[in-house]
Amino acid sequence: MKKLYLILIAMLFAGPIVGQISYLQYRHVPADQDAKFLERETKHWSKVAKSAIEKGQMTSWSLWKKVGTTDADQSTPNYVFVYTFENLEKMDLDKVWSDNMDALGDVKEEDIETSSFTTLTFDYFVQSEDRVEGSYKYALVNYAKPIDLAAFIQENKTLWKPIHEANVSNILNNMTYWGMSSVIYPTGNLDRFTIFTVDGFNKLNHALEYLRFTETSDNSPNAAAWNDVIDETKMDSLMPNGFERRIIYKRIMTLD
Repeated sequence: MKKLYLILIAMLFAGPIVGQISYLQYRHVPADQDAKFLERETKHWSKVAKSAIEKGQMTSWSLWKKVGTTDADQSTPNYVFVYTFENLEKMDLDKVWSDNMDALGDVKEEDIETSSFTTLTFDYFVQSEDRVEGSYKYALVNYAKPIDLAAFIQENKTLWKPIHEANVSNILNNMTYWGMSSVIYPTGNLDRFTIFTVDGFNKLNHALEYLRFTETSDNSPNAAAWNDVIDETKMDSLMPNGFERRIIYKRIMTLD
C-alpha cells in the first residue's frame, strides 16, 4: 500500500499519463512574502483543489518551488502550480473554482488571497507525451525549443526513454522518474519553450550530481549506455543551442 501511495503522488509534473493535460501557472513570490504565500496556499486554497479532485474535475494538483534564486526580478517565477486533467474535454478551470469555493469553510477569501502580493508571470497548457513512472521530490525540468518538435518527441521516446527506464529501474544516477510534455498554448517563434522533459530525484544533491554527469557523460554510472545514445542522437541538430533552461524545482505539496 505504501509503494502504491508513493507512485500515485509522483504522477504530477508532466501529467500522470500520456495524453493528459496540465495547466501550469508560474508565480513570482517576493522573499518577504514567502511564508504567508505557502501558508495560505497549502492550508486553505489546497482545499479547493482537493474538492475538485474528489468530484472528478481534476486528476491532480501540486505546488513546486524553484531551487535557488537565479533572478529576483518580478518577471521571473520562483513557484509553479500544476493542475492536471484527464483530457481537454474534461478541463474546465472556471468550474474548478466556481464549484468548490465552499471547501474554504468560514474563511473569507480576502483574508487568504495571494494575488495582491505575488505576480503571475506566465502560464502554459501542456500535454503529457511519455513518462517512466516513479516517485520523486525534486524535478529537474529541461525546457527545450527544438527546430523539429515531432522529431524531438520521437527520439526521446525511442532512443532516450530506454536509458531513462534503465536509470529508474536500477536507480542509476539516482534518477527515480522521467517524463516529457509538449506545449499546447501559448505558441510562436518568440515563445520561451515548446516542450520540456523532467528528470526526477529524491534528493537535491542527486539532481545536481546528474547535471554534472550529463555534462561529462564519461563519469556517469551508466556511461556505456549513455555513450551509445550519444553516438546515435540527433539532438545537436534538433537543438543547436541546447536546452533553453534547466531548472530544479522542489515539491511543496501534491494532491491526487
